[in-house]
Amino acid sequence: MAAENTPIRSSCHCGAITVSAPRLPEYINICQCTICRRYGAAWGYYHPDEVKIETKPGAITKQYIWGDRDLSFNFCDNCGCVCYWWPLRPPPGEGGEYQMGLNTNNMDPEVLKYVDRRIEYSVLKSRVRSKDTAHADDPATY
Repeated sequence: MAAENTPIRSSCHCGAITVSAPRLPEYINICQCTICRRYGAAWGYYHPDEVKIETKPGAITKQYIWGDRDLSFNFCDNCGCVCYWWPLRPPPGEGGEYQMGLNTNNMDPEVLKYVDRRIEYSVLKSRVRSKDTAHADDPATY
């Protein structure tokens, strides 16, 4: 069993983008929002200051930004792997936790095998700021 403070590393399939963090995630979220379920992502959450992102020379990180434009989903332009999401603005409300998500599916599963997994369904009813920016499959009530 890996210790909680075990440094972890992930990479896209071709190895052009690597992401590292100083510890295991508290848990892994199999998010069910309209984009994450399509990506098949399993997020571990960190403060952006904890994370180191490296790209090989010439590597390109592409972004997908939608809806409220709060998050940038970042992926390798070469192999297409979704590597992380990045916050584009501070979270709403007082004391909101500023975090980013690392796609743990790009990590060694042996290191993560004792980290709890959650399937987060509550996000299905979470509204974006404007119904006009919601995805067509968004089941939230406006």
